[in-house]
Amino acid sequence: MDLSEILHRYHDQIVDAWLHLMISDRSSRYSEEPPEDLRVLLERATIAFRLAVVDDQWSELRKFIGVIARKRLQAGFMVSEVQRAFERYRETITPLLVAHIDPSSLTEVLLRLHHCLVSTVTHFSTYFQNLHEQFLKNQARYLEQEIAKRTRELVESERKYKILVEDINDGYFVLVEGAIVFANNAFSNMHGYELKEVLGAYYLDFVAPESRAEVQTAYVTGRDVPPSPSRIEYVRLHRDGRHLPTEIMAKISSYGGEVANIGVCRDISERVQLERKTREAEKLNALAQLAASLAHEIRNPLTAIKMNVQMLSESSWPLIDDRKLIDSTLGEVEQITRAVTEMMDLTVPFRLKRQWVDTRCLLEGCLRIIGQRMKYQGVTASMRLCSQLNEIYVDPVRIEQAVVNLLLNALEVLPRGGRIFMSTRIARDSGRRWGEIRVGDNGPGVPKEKLSYLFDPFHSEKAGGIGLGLANVKKIVGAHGGEVIVTPRRPTGVSFRLRLPHK
Repeated sequence: MDLSEILHRYHDQIVDAWLHLMISDRSSRYSEEPPEDLRVLLERATIAFRLAVVDDQWSELRKFIGVIARKRLQAGFMVSEVQRAFERYRETITPLLVAHIDPSSLTEVLLRLHHCLVSTVTHFSTYFQNLHEQFLKNQARYLEQEIAKRTRELVESERKYKILVEDINDGYFVLVEGAIVFANNAFSNMHGYELKEVLGAYYLDFVAPESRAEVQTAYVTGRDVPPSPSRIEYVRLHRDGRHLPTEIMAKISSYGGEVANIGVCRDISERVQLERKTREAEKLNALAQLAASLAHEIRNPLTAIKMNVQMLSESSWPLIDDRKLIDSTLGEVEQITRAVTEMMDLTVPFRLKRQWVDTRCLLEGCLRIIGQRMKYQGVTASMRLCSQLNEIYVDPVRIEQAVVNLLLNALEVLPRGGRIFMSTRIARDSGRRWGEIRVGDNGPGVPKEKLSYLFDPFHSEKAGGIGLGLANVKKIVGAHGGEVIVTPRRPTGVSFRLRLPHK
């Protein structure tokens, strides 16, 4: 079913679900509006979104934005309330798209929807900003005529305007000659400063070095071009040294009788993350096709080779030297089989079969799997278990696969006499309880600058490695709703923590 058919067929369902979300949110003033009046607005908005997303016809959506901006400004609504209302549309329609759109085109459809919503919110913010500017100009003219009579109204008007500006989730600022003469708290918070520290500062002080030339060019160019809103993406500089992706929309206006740049800046970290995940999805899609081809071309002949070599190994005639060659061949066949399996595991979706599992039995079973190899290499292992984590609710086969993968990685870098350290503990973070399984070693470790790349498919620090083992570990733990944390171990080595939700 294509996007147009979905939006037509489920039109009433979308409007009903959107209306339910709006009136159920008791923190929003939409819940206080008569449902029949609110439904009329949502009906119009749904049609406008459909025309924009499906037919690339934006006129109805722009008309609706104009109507709703004036309506909400008159009612004293805050910008964030309207922005949240538009986001409710995304929450309503996304499950329908996921359920009915072909997976091969789902990403494109979601990006089209995302582009439509971003454009809508941006256009609304611009329109709302222009309404405020006109409002202030009218007030100024009115005050020139009746300054004494309207002093009280002016104070009230300014109070409402400041409330609206301060409640915007995005940073709002005014520049005069490159200096910040006005900003809201959101702007100062985005950069890690107090508001009083921001006022009077030069705007480039809040731009990362790699973006300063681009931002300065846009600032200079914007002052020479007729006042139409311009938008750029850049990297802002946080007080703590972080470089964060940001989008800014600005235009030329006046402030206090002087030419000024008025703008809104928005953190786009989530959007950048979504784009990165989209690229990863495309990469994994290509990998899935390659894996399917490899499975077809390699697995069947590989199975036959393994069976033949095993039969030779079990026969009575091979000499000692021949038997060593056969055992070596079997080892190499196992290595190829493991590589193909890792590739298939990474690309093929799987369902978890969760159950309560004894933590000690699980980890001791993992050590038994690699026991012979540990003995051959002269590597020892120690285990320290938390008494509060006797059981974990996981898919035992998948978690065993993840832990064994980490143990095999450790064995491949440890010299004779090396040690492996395993432990469990209860962790608390973000108001949640987590069960952690830790696997560490005293090997050579991984350079700090390479830690963030360890889980990327095809990235390997081992000679001859294909870089899929750790990617599989990340996929397995992520499917459980957890995460993998990797840190250097002191004095040497590396430590992996499998953080899993603990009920």
